[in-house]
Amino acid sequence: MSGQKNYLVTGANRGLGLEFTKQILQAGHNVYAACRNINDIEDLDLLFAEYKDKLIVVNLDINDHNSILSLSEKLKDTSIDVMINNAGTIGPLPYFENTFKQHYGTIDYDVWSDVFKTNLFGPVKMAETFLENIENGNDKKMIFISSVVGSIADDHQKAFAYATSKTALNKSVALLSDILKEKEIKVLAMCPGYVKTRMNGGGANLEPEESITGMLKQIEKLDLESSGSFVRYNGESINW
Repeated sequence: MSGQKNYLVTGANRGLGLEFTKQILQAGHNVYAACRNINDIEDLDLLFAEYKDKLIVVNLDINDHNSILSLSEKLKDTSIDVMINNAGTIGPLPYFENTFKQHYGTIDYDVWSDVFKTNLFGPVKMAETFLENIENGNDKKMIFISSVVGSIADDHQKAFAYATSKTALNKSVALLSDILKEKEIKVLAMCPGYVKTRMNGGGANLEPEESITGMLKQIEKLDLESSGSFVRYNGESINW
């Protein structure tokens, strides 16, 4: 197919990652669907039955840098047009029963460390490790799923671990956009909105289909001029 692209999607077996995978496949592209637990891929198996020539399920634990390096070795000869760093955590689930661990006065610093490991260190390690794959792609795009919760100006959620992990990720995206611009690699931080997934804290009002459709439009529009920006799924700019 003309214009066929290679996507690498982390956390692809459920939630936003699964919907990303589904819509990208429907558009005729190839997806390297990375997931931590390859025994928990029933929904991917259903997609594989329909898109077996375009869907490649790969094992990846975003918290384990050796796992990232192992996947890099497996894909060393594969060009990647778009890498979507979707895998992340809001903290221990169920969220409301454990949210006190992220509140001032009762902070669990092990939780804070774990959230940073997943939401910050993992995605940045992916950006370092798969640089050559993306350089060899045509689109040359690195996408990072962030959250308005990480905005210092616009949001004041009290969840220290989750909020600060996204703020730090946003700063990393800004740094990456400067560093990688000379290689013509485009970088974007996106908030998917308050989506109905197992990670939401309750009260989510957005269907995954609408969120992902919007984010894929933003990814398509991303160019060097807009690299390093922070936007909502619908294209609205978010204050840092």
